[in-house]
Amino acid sequence: MHTRQFLSLYGSIFFLFSGYGLFLNSAGVKLTQMGVNNITIGILNAAFFIGGTVSAIVSHRIISRVGHIRSFSVFGSLFAMAALAHLMVEQLWMWGILRAVLGFCHYSLLMVVESWFTARSVPQTRAKILAIYEVIYYASSATSVLLLSLNMSSNNIFTLAAILVITATLPVGLTKMQQPDIPSRERISLPHVLSILPLAWMSCFMAGIFINGFFTMGSVFMLRLGYSLPKVSLFLGSAMIGGFTIQLFIAWLSNTFGRARTIFGCATVAAIAAVTGMILLIVLPDNIWAQCVIALAIGCSGFPLYALGLARANDVLPTNMNTVEVNRCLLFVYGLGSLVAPLIMGLLMQLFNHYGFYSVYAIIATILAVYAFMQPSVPITERSIYVPVSGNVGPMTAELDPRNNEETDKPFDVHRAEQHIQHAQHEAEVGPQHTDKTEE
Repeated sequence: MHTRQFLSLYGSIFFLFSGYGLFLNSAGVKLTQMGVNNITIGILNAAFFIGGTVSAIVSHRIISRVGHIRSFSVFGSLFAMAALAHLMVEQLWMWGILRAVLGFCHYSLLMVVESWFTARSVPQTRAKILAIYEVIYYASSATSVLLLSLNMSSNNIFTLAAILVITATLPVGLTKMQQPDIPSRERISLPHVLSILPLAWMSCFMAGIFINGFFTMGSVFMLRLGYSLPKVSLFLGSAMIGGFTIQLFIAWLSNTFGRARTIFGCATVAAIAAVTGMILLIVLPDNIWAQCVIALAIGCSGFPLYALGLARANDVLPTNMNTVEVNRCLLFVYGLGSLVAPLIMGLLMQLFNHYGFYSVYAIIATILAVYAFMQPSVPITERSIYVPVSGNVGPMTAELDPRNNEETDKPFDVHRAEQHIQHAQHEAEVGPQHTDKTEE
C-alpha cells in the first residue's frame, strides 16, 4: 500500500499528538497556578505513564474484540471526557485517576493507528512510513507548544486539548481501509533481554527521563522561575527544535564512530549543558535566551538516546534474528524512565528549588557517559542501520522497524543471542578469528 493512502492515519496522529502535548505541558501550568508542591505535581504527572503501562497490557484485547475504528472512537471519547473532567474536580487524587485514564487512552489510540501501519505496509515502505511518523510527532509537538504560548486560561487549554483528540477520531472514523488484525506477541523474558543489552536498556531508560521529564516538569521549572507562558513555550520549543534538527547528524555520527561512542558524546554534552544551566541560574537568572540555549543542548543530546539504544541492541544481536520483541522491551524500559522522571524531578525540585531540575540531568547524563565510555564499539561491518524514532510512540512501532524484514526470519532466542554477544566480546579481546556475524 502506498504511503499516501495513510493520509487519514497521519491526520489522526497529528491531532492526537497535538492534544496530548498540549495537555501534558499545560497540566503542570495549572497545578503550579493552584499552588501544588513539586512532589505532588511529579506524582500526578507519573500517573499518566502508569496508565500507559496498563494500556500496553490490556488494550490490544479490546481492539481485537471490537475492531479498530470502534476502539479508536471509544478511546478518543474517553480521553476527551477525562480531560474535561479536570475542570469539574479539584481533588488531587481524582486528578491522578483522570491522568491515568488519559495515559491509557493515549497509548491505546497509538496502538490502533500503528497496527494499521504495520498490517497495511510492506518492508520496502516501512522506513518511509516511520520517517513521516517521526516528522508528524515533532510537528504536532511543536504545534502544542505554540498553542501553549497563546496564554489561554487553563480551562480553555484543557478544552482545546479535548477538541484536538476528538478531531483525531474523525479521519479514522471516515477511512475506507480494511481493519487489520492485531498480531500475536511472543513472550520473552525482560530480565534476560536487559542482562544481555545493558547499554541499550540504560540509554532507553535515560531517554525516558530526558524527554518526558522535560515535558512534564519543564513548564513547572520555568514558572517557578517567574517566566510567562510565552517564554515557557519558547523554552520547551527550543528542546523540540534541537531534538528534530540533530537527527541526521546523530545518524552520521553513530554510523561512523559507533553507538557507544555517540551515546558517550551525547551524555557528555547533556551533563555539561545541565551543569552550565545551574551556573546560569546564578549568573543570568532572568535571561530567557540563556535557558533556551540549555534547552536546545538538552534536546540535541538527550532526545536521540532512545534511537541510539535501539540501534545498539540491533548491532550486538545476530543479523538474521528478529528484534521486534526486543524493541518492545526497550520501549517498556523507556516508559519506566518516563514514569520515574517526574517523581525524581518533583522530589529534587522540592529539595533544591530551581537547581533540582538541571541536577537530575547532570547526574543521569554523567552516569550514562561513564558507562558508555567503558563499553566496546561494534565493528562497522556488523552495525545495523540507524533509525531515528522517538520513544513517545506505541508498542506496535516495533513492527515498523525496517531493520526487521524478510532477512530477519529467525525469532529472538535469548540463549543464541547470549552466545553471539559472548563470541563478539571474545573476538574484541583476542582479535578476529575470521568469522562472519551471520555464521552460527
